[in-house]
Amino acid sequence: MNKKIREIHHDFIPLADDTRLAYRAWLPVDAPEHPVPAILEYLPYRKNDGTIVRDEITMPATAQQGYACIRVDIRGTGESDGLLDDEYSEQELSDAEQVIDWISRQAWCDGNVGMVGISWGGFNSLQLAYRQPPALKAIITICSTDDRFNEDIHFAGGCLLNDNLDWAAYFWSYAQARCPDPRLMGDDWQAQWLKRLENMPFLPRKWLSEQAKSDYWKHGSVSEDYSRIKVPVYAIGGWADAYRNTVFRLVENLSSPCKGLIGPWAHVYPNIAYPNPKIDYVKESVRWWDRWLKGVDNGIMNEPKLQYYLMDSVKPAVDYAHRGGSWQSETRWPSPSVRHIQYFLHPGALSSDRNTQPYTVTVCSAESTGKMAGKLMVGIGYSGEFADDQQADDDQSLTFDAPPLEQALPIVGQPMAHLYLSADKTVANVVVRLCDVHPTGESTLISHGVLNLAHRDSNETPAALVPGDFYRIEVPLNHIAYRVPAGHQLRLSISNAYWPLIWPSPNKDTLTLQVTESRLCLPCSTSLEINNNPALAEFDPKELPATRVLRRGNTQKTIREDPATGLVEIRIKTDYGHLWHRSCDTAVDFTIDQLLSIYPDDPNSARSETALQVKMKQGKTETALNSHYEMTSSQQYYFVRATWQAWAGDECIFEREFDEKIERRLI
Repeated sequence: MNKKIREIHHDFIPLADDTRLAYRAWLPVDAPEHPVPAILEYLPYRKNDGTIVRDEITMPATAQQGYACIRVDIRGTGESDGLLDDEYSEQELSDAEQVIDWISRQAWCDGNVGMVGISWGGFNSLQLAYRQPPALKAIITICSTDDRFNEDIHFAGGCLLNDNLDWAAYFWSYAQARCPDPRLMGDDWQAQWLKRLENMPFLPRKWLSEQAKSDYWKHGSVSEDYSRIKVPVYAIGGWADAYRNTVFRLVENLSSPCKGLIGPWAHVYPNIAYPNPKIDYVKESVRWWDRWLKGVDNGIMNEPKLQYYLMDSVKPAVDYAHRGGSWQSETRWPSPSVRHIQYFLHPGALSSDRNTQPYTVTVCSAESTGKMAGKLMVGIGYSGEFADDQQADDDQSLTFDAPPLEQALPIVGQPMAHLYLSADKTVANVVVRLCDVHPTGESTLISHGVLNLAHRDSNETPAALVPGDFYRIEVPLNHIAYRVPAGHQLRLSISNAYWPLIWPSPNKDTLTLQVTESRLCLPCSTSLEINNNPALAEFDPKELPATRVLRRGNTQKTIREDPATGLVEIRIKTDYGHLWHRSCDTAVDFTIDQLLSIYPDDPNSARSETALQVKMKQGKTETALNSHYEMTSSQQYYFVRATWQAWAGDECIFEREFDEKIERRLI
């Protein structure tokens, strides 16, 4: 079925308080006479020029299959009225309930609404399912989290992520502050833009202040009560994405119909993702919508509950065009075909035999340990984001190597490190990495986990360590599906620093590990069978929509170490290119320059600086944004400074500075 469709390029959805939310839509031309289900994507990322490329790939193709596809900008973003207040706020979710209701009552809609989204849109799809608006009948959530404190872009395992500041800076320049399209806003467009700029919240302040799992983070975390989700959920993720654990938790914990799919991809839709192989996401999503929005018994729920891509071993590289491997499936999760193998720690070694000889060892990693970790959120930039050879970071860590494998070992699930350790300070971090050591010596990162030891028992009520006391600690690593070949070695690496992914502890600390009492638990599949589901066949996407490349984007990453002082500087220059989008006649030029630096012996020498610049030409109107963010710390405080500038033509019409001092509490 390929129905003839029409596009509504721009219109408004009215809310109860007279706020109007801007939307773009694609729907069958005969929908008013023959109503169809609707699929909503609800984002702050500017439907007119932000998500335009992926929208124009996915939404018209879905509409041709008999759906109304609606792309809505949340309040205070794009061409929507009002002011943005935060991520996933009560305002955002309440507005969404009204949007869903409005869509369900349109003449072209049959009353059934689905929600879809990646990242922010995946988050709020889950959150709206949790709130149970009557017209919402099913969702697809992609690259999202069910736990906003423990596994989001702000914190992980109670550790502060550097991406907390990075994301605030990126979001301001990408979505928060860009000028609404003057051609759609009327003569007072500049006054509207200024009002938005003047009332924008400085988001790092709030995010950094909430240092434990408070009600602030619980709001929007569906893991607080999975039973509240009644509608069918299709959870999709990628092994190169930071949110991959969510797929497994949803499949395990939801009582509503649920399917999980996880491929080799980064933080991108599976039909345009990298590394390859891509899949025909539109075809797969339509099967889901057909079942739950149209009531078609197409057998999708008779298929395995979880489908995943088992990655083959690969030498470390900062980019991958293609990941070798095979599609596998499980009828349920946790899977009866996954058994857990225990590796016990010995001095410098891993063994299936218990260690009965008491042995302790200390680690005080250089603060620059982690410089080969790559990006937390692979897929935001264009290149150079994957973890490189881990040998340099291994050299700054405790390492435990298993003997060469006699046969291939397929790791499927969540590895867990059980450690018995102490610290000499009241606050300390521990980082655990699992690596694939090749016969030629290269160390490929398989998975990692981080934990702020003050959060060892609770994210809600962290507790200081007693220096010298030993604690039994569990450090969950990220879920993975990775086949380690025969002849390769497993390596467990333990450090107490991981810069620049996590912010350092407030004091230079040393961990003492009771090796005899520590072990690694690995989930390993005992029954692999290649999944030949045609929906997972490798996909070659059609030509992209009409976007003219005026300057091609690229990423340059350099690591510099000063042999005299030990200073380590990581510089990442991300050029998103200069692109002109035909359908909205808008050109966007976006660049980011980031400098991360630290001295190996001083955790409070950590510095993160980011400068961002956006230039836009919307028809004949030219605007620009310049911003600069900087973060440092002491033992007691975080210091965040920022400047914002907005330009209309050659005139700076807005400027604001921030200088924040935020107390550190067990972090």
